[in-house]
Amino acid sequence: MEVITIESQAFKDLTAKINTIAQFVVALQSKANEKPEDGWVDSYEVCTFLKISSKTLQRLRAANAVGFSRIRRKNFYRNINFRLSEIKMKH
Repeated sequence: MEVITIESQAFKDLTAKINTIAQFVVALQSKANEKPEDGWVDSYEVCTFLKISSKTLQRLRAANAVGFSRIRRKNFYRNINFRLSEIKMKH
């Protein structure tokens, strides 16, 4: 077994950094435990959920009937459960 000695201030700094990392990990875990309907879904999931074709979804995007974000040439939609009623009312 190898024994390593460090100054007390260095030890305090190290434990403070470890605590900061632990708080960050806990915050990430709480975000990961959010409700699934609060997350992002892709076009396939939206089409399956709404029972529409990809072309219909494209028309809804063009008409600004549904909000989306494009990330690396792929469209993602947020809170689609909430917007379901809005989409059905418009079309």
